[in-house]
Amino acid sequence: MENHDGVTDISDLGCTLDKILRKSTYENRQLVYVSSDLKDYQKEYKDSLMYKYVGLPVNSILLDITIPPGPEATPTKTNVTGGRIKMKIISMENKGKERKIQVLIDTRITLAQLKEELVPLIGAPSTGFMVYKIRYNEEYAIERMDEILKSRSELIIRLGRALRRGEKRIKLYLLQVNNTEFCKFMMESIYAEGTPVREFKKKIIEEAKVQEIDCVLELDKMRLRAHDKRGVFPRLVYLDHQLINTSNEMYVEPLKGPEKKHEGQRQVYVIRWCPSQCSVDPIEEIILDNTYDPKHVIGKLSELSGVPVEYISFSLGRSFPVEISCLDIENKLKWHSISSDRPYSLGLYNDGYVIYYKDNRETMKELTDKERSEIQEAEEARWKRIKECIKVWT
Repeated sequence: MENHDGVTDISDLGCTLDKILRKSTYENRQLVYVSSDLKDYQKEYKDSLMYKYVGLPVNSILLDITIPPGPEATPTKTNVTGGRIKMKIISMENKGKERKIQVLIDTRITLAQLKEELVPLIGAPSTGFMVYKIRYNEEYAIERMDEILKSRSELIIRLGRALRRGEKRIKLYLLQVNNTEFCKFMMESIYAEGTPVREFKKKIIEEAKVQEIDCVLELDKMRLRAHDKRGVFPRLVYLDHQLINTSNEMYVEPLKGPEKKHEGQRQVYVIRWCPSQCSVDPIEEIILDNTYDPKHVIGKLSELSGVPVEYISFSLGRSFPVEISCLDIENKLKWHSISSDRPYSLGLYNDGYVIYYKDNRETMKELTDKERSEIQEAEEARWKRIKECIKVWT
């Protein structure tokens, strides 16, 4: 081992670099100089073994990137452009409607250069998609084209362009209250400040078709509604004549029943409880003109169900999704009928609340131990799905 001007030749020590560095007297860092032989030195950059085996690991970072469906990605040889490595695909995996790829990139690559490298994989021009960094389970758009990714990151690519003056980006979630997965990410979109709701609906329908979103949307059979930041609670229904003025998230909900016509009305989900079967029917909805008068609510429930008003009982409003068990609905909810004392409040403070109702002529079913156990098992599975969905939002 020779020492030349403070530089020690370690090429013939006969042990690993790890062991050598462990014996170093430097606590924080150690500089290692690498030189090639004359023959390799005279080769072009792309043919040099030193740059191939030393330059790539030293001057690169690993990225995990989620990209939309598109052209097939295959592991690549090192892509050397303009005298240095830019990107190398290490692995890829198809996962339904998204692909997971792992790439090595040059530590000096800018966002603009990375997007150009990704163009063949995305199948869209660099201006046609956005890059998001994942931090603490939140997505943050990377918008500075000269930004350099200096550390290992998890990225998500979403189709869409950069914002223009007066525009906002919004995440859209598909709300289908009777589905097992009742709330799921749909897509991102862009709207200009002051856009009418109906015009934005048309835009959503077209973009959903282009992105092949698995849902059927019709202009007069869909609604947009606010998302409550505290969880998955669907809230205010936006009317067609109103202007979009919201946060960065919104629900898109296919519509099967009537829709609100003015701001004074209230949209309410209703669930029919069937005591004689110890089960509930699928969620339906009613539009109320008066949220303070129990007789008005009972009248709407009678119209929906065909049960005479004198035989209808209903509960006070609860937030969606409801977690009460079928084993508890009959005895733990407070029931009101046409002949009951008027409650102080019906609990319908906004759009999207839930009320249970029943035909009070029905008697409660006597459950066997086996039936009770089966219902309990089904309810626990439902609660688990609800909690998993809520966890994503909180």
